[in-house]
This record gives sequence, C-alpha cells and structure tokens, in this order.
Amino acid sequence: MTSANAVGAATIDRLLHRDPVASVFSGNHSDDPASPVTITVGHERVDGSRREVFLEWASRLAGATTHPHLSNCATAGLTESGRPYMAFQTTRRTLTDLLLEGGPLPTGQVRAVGVALADALAHYHHHGLIHGAVQPSFILVGRNKILQLTGYDNTAPVLARPLPASVYTAPEHLDAAIAGEVAASPASDVYALGSVLYTALGGVLPWARPESASITDPLTRAAPVGPIPGVSRTISELLAACLSSEPQQRPSASDLASSLSEVDIASIPVQRMAPVNIPNTQLPQTGLRPVTVNTSTELEISSRKREPDGFRRRLRKVTTGTAGLALTGALLGGVALATYAATNTEEPPLCPDETELSKLVDNTYPDGEVVDRDCGSSGFITAYVETTGGSGGGEETESAAVPIAWQVRNDRLERIRDCTAATVPEEVKVHLECAD
Repeated sequence: MTSANAVGAATIDRLLHRDPVASVFSGNHSDDPASPVTITVGHERVDGSRREVFLEWASRLAGATTHPHLSNCATAGLTESGRPYMAFQTTRRTLTDLLLEGGPLPTGQVRAVGVALADALAHYHHHGLIHGAVQPSFILVGRNKILQLTGYDNTAPVLARPLPASVYTAPEHLDAAIAGEVAASPASDVYALGSVLYTALGGVLPWARPESASITDPLTRAAPVGPIPGVSRTISELLAACLSSEPQQRPSASDLASSLSEVDIASIPVQRMAPVNIPNTQLPQTGLRPVTVNTSTELEISSRKREPDGFRRRLRKVTTGTAGLALTGALLGGVALATYAATNTEEPPLCPDETELSKLVDNTYPDGEVVDRDCGSSGFITAYVETTGGSGGGEETESAAVPIAWQVRNDRLERIRDCTAATVPEEVKVHLECAD
C-alpha cells in the first residue's frame, strides 16, 4: 500500500502551491534522497483515452530529459486513485534570481546559454514535445551555474493550466492566453527563448516598456526589436529573427543553436555602454507554478535514519559525475561538449576524493563514514559524516548523520568551527544548522 506522503517513487515533504488543476509539492526521490524534486499531482482522476495520452506523454518526457540542459524527470505516472503526477529534479535558484542579483550577462555568456538552451529545446521538440513555458523563472541554475530548462507540468496533458499572457507569449498565442486556454508550438518556444536571451542581455522589448499600451497590443508586438548597445550585431540579428511576429520566419531551435554556436566569441567586442539593469516587466515572479525548493527542504537529509540492509549512499564524484552526464546528453542531443563547458562559467573549487575527506574526519570521528558531499562554487565544501555510537554494552546504536564543512584556503581545507561568522555563506550555515 502506498504511503500517504509518497507518490510513486517520490516522497512528499510540503505543499508549495495549489491551483484549480493540480497541487505542487517539494520532496525527494527514493533513488537519490539528497536531490530535491518538485512534484505535481493532478486533482482529477483520469481514465480511458486521457489516461493513455498522459502515460504516452510521460514516456516521451522521460526519454527527452536525458539532455544535460533539461531538468531530469525523476518519475511520472498515475496514483493508485488514478490521479496523474510527475516529479522533476530542482534547485533553489532560477535564471530570474541570477539576473535580479547581477543584472545583464556578458554577450559571450548569453551566447553560450543560448546554444545550450536552444539545443535542449531542439532535443525536446525532436521527441515530439512542446514546452510552452520558456521564461527565466523556469530555467534552473544548478551546480556550477549550469542552466536547465524545467516547468514541464505547465503544458503537460491533464496537468496543464493556462499561463497568463506575458512578454514571453508569442503573438499567435496571445488570444488563447487572454481566453485562459493552453496553446503552444515549437515556433512559440523559439520566440520565448529569444525573449529570454534578449532580456539576459539587458535589452528592453518594445511591448514591455512602461509607456507601451499593453503587452498584448498587436501593433506593439509587430514592432521590430532594436539592437542592444554593446552587443554583437550578429547575435542581435539572430534574436530579432526569433522575435519575428510571423512564426514561419523564426529559425527552428536546432538552427538557432547551430547559428549561435558559429558566432566567434573572440570577435565580440567588450561591452562598454551595455545596459546595467534588467527591466522588471521582463522578469515575472508571480502567477507561475513553483519550480524551486527552499534551503531546509534540500538539506532534509540531515535528519534521515539509517537505511535498511546496511545500505550506504554513494559518495558523489561531483566533477566527473557532472561531466559524464553532460557528455551523455551531448551525444544523445547532437550537441558538442563545448555547449556544456560554455555554460560552466566558473572553475569548481578543490573537490577532495573519498580518501582525502576520510583522513580529515578520522581524528574527530574515528568510526565516521563520509556519505555525501557538495563542492559549491563559492570556495566551501560541505559533507555529512555518518557515525555509529555504542550503547555501553557493546551493542550498536542508530547512526547519525553529522553535518561538517570546510573552506578552501590556498589549496588547503580548513574546518569551519564558527559557523556564525559573517564570511560563511548562508547555505553553509543552514547545512551546519546554525542559521537563524
């Protein structure tokens, strides 16, 4: 019998959102408890042809999300009562957060992001799927700032709910959005991605300016988008083609990825008069199903109990594991490994192997075993050490997972003992359970 807080292979933690069609929860997948997932569960039971349509769609989604720049579909199916559900891997941040914090991105970085996400869309379209909700709030920022498109539940069969009209809605689908209907196409996905990249460069879309009558005004939508100061003319022209009011004049996602990849980054001039702000009207933060989880959810693993049958979770090889995933996705998606490398904009810090970390914890926890680690991009390494105490009579007591963290200094690891220090990032404080 299925647990009340479990949906398929996913375990529900807490409710994040509820709308007329479905409820969205945060949780974990049984195969990888340390990786958070967002779980969408439909309110309505489905049967007959609708059941088959959803299951066939879910099967295609599972095959499509092997791409490194698509958030992995962890599980999808029907509950025992016949309600559709799906769970996909998530993070704590999106491209919206990145742009709000740092403003427009450099041209070369946006070009790399465009290659990665356009190839991801092409891969998605190749599997007979249409996304229909491409915008910064549905682009996750993962480890080492690798971007992944997510938010599949917004247009999934029997789970879809209409999205409000926004600057990312293609002109041909504005009437449907206003009428509260779901409408999407491969051409509208390209239009939305073009809007995202234009926004990431700091460009102001004509229909998003404060003085414009409405984002749904057909005359404004037909206006050509102008070049962005300090941005390569070639890239500006590519994005202008994506934002054409005529769907047939837009490039396919595959052609966009190919064209962007051919732009010579070395020839792009340094931005001198480029925009420094992102228009608020182009970064929607409300009215969307949540795709991220908060810190406490992601670190829920700290209170877990011993797994049965002496099971030990695999110590993740962060650097090689991520590169392996990217290479696999690159081969499946027909994109060069440079797509992955281009979006991995920061060198990962020193990431010790299992033997090195074990030596570091031996003095404090002689019986400890490192069961998880995370090498972030901010120069800090966090881990959990599983220890087994004694009852005094020779019997083994239940194990405990102790959080521990180090800071990389001059290629050495220094143990963090005062986790309340201002120099310690908030996520590390939460990991060490000393956050406010």
